[in-house]
Amino acid sequence: MGIYVKKKKFNVLNFFLIFLFLIIVLTTLYFFNIFLEKSNFDLSNIANTQFDEESNQIIEPDLSSYLKKEDVNFDEYFTKKEFDQNIKKFIEENPDYILGVLREYQLEQNKLEQEKTNQKNISSIKNLNLAYHPMYLGDSNSAKVIYEFVDYNCGYCQKFHQELINVMNDNSLKLVIIQMPILGNFSEELTKLALASSLQGQFKVVHNYLYSTERKSKMEDILADLFLRGVDLDILKNDLDSQEVSDFLSIHRSYADEFKFTGTPATIIGNQIIPGFIDADKITEILEKEFS
Repeated sequence: MGIYVKKKKFNVLNFFLIFLFLIIVLTTLYFFNIFLEKSNFDLSNIANTQFDEESNQIIEPDLSSYLKKEDVNFDEYFTKKEFDQNIKKFIEENPDYILGVLREYQLEQNKLEQEKTNQKNISSIKNLNLAYHPMYLGDSNSAKVIYEFVDYNCGYCQKFHQELINVMNDNSLKLVIIQMPILGNFSEELTKLALASSLQGQFKVVHNYLYSTERKSKMEDILADLFLRGVDLDILKNDLDSQEVSDFLSIHRSYADEFKFTGTPATIIGNQIIPGFIDADKITEILEKEFS
């Protein structure tokens, strides 16, 4: 009986100790688990923070490398997306500036075009100087040459002719006449008279008459006056329809087209091209500048 009691007490004590041990173990595990969860959270934050810092350090060069590798034009992306809108806004807010830029651009373009035209004109004048010109007034050997584009029905041409005569009286000049009939059929008929008269050496007589106040208005009266001034009318009438006169007229028209003249009188003195009327003083001034 006594033995039984001792064994029973022993079993109860063992059970109590085991139970206490389990409680301690479970409690330890519980708090240890809480500690691990908290530790994992902190470690995660630390890792994320380190990743962000590293990302900030490498993102720019990596992105640049990527763009280069993939041939991505970032500027072009923004240009396509925003350029039109920005330009429109800038124009609306700065109209005076835009107009100023356009004016400067137009002036620059005009200057470039004028320079091209001047170079072309100089080349054309050289060719004109080399050509044969049987219709002229003044000194055939003079180095001072004036080219006059004329229409015998042009009132300003008649006035300009007198200015040229005044200058020629004081200078040794050669005045080459280029026919440019632009005022109708009668102008062309008078042009042919002048061209045909040059074939018999009477150009100066006919030219001066056609610009004089004595010129008649009807062709039969004009021919009568030319006869009185020594022009052979039979030869003149034959020459009017000749190939030579036709060729001269075509050549003179090509000169007018070359210099883009649209009206008369027009003059070339040296390398200067003068459209329209100028007086004797201006002619003299240009002569001195071009042939001094």
